[in-house]
Amino acid sequence: MVRMVLSWVGVAVVVYVVLFVPLGDRTLWQHAVRIAGTDEAQELKDEAVDAAERLQDHVEQQLDEHVRDGGTDADAGDGGDSETT
Repeated sequence: MVRMVLSWVGVAVVVYVVLFVPLGDRTLWQHAVRIAGTDEAQELKDEAVDAAERLQDHVEQQLDEHVRDGGTDADAGDGGDSETT
């Protein structure tokens, strides 16, 4: 119980610092918002979204192939030794 209370106090302190303690002219939150609004950050976001979509397509394709093969992929075995003695 004490550990949980200390954890919540720690989270509250971090949130307070991020939102209210100025680092120069702005708080950490304000700095992060301004950085996220730059053209470079938007380009990074777009590229990350594209990469995630390509990964999703690849995984879906692999799953479709695995299901079509009946799940008999050689790499998906039980460690290579299916016989028990």
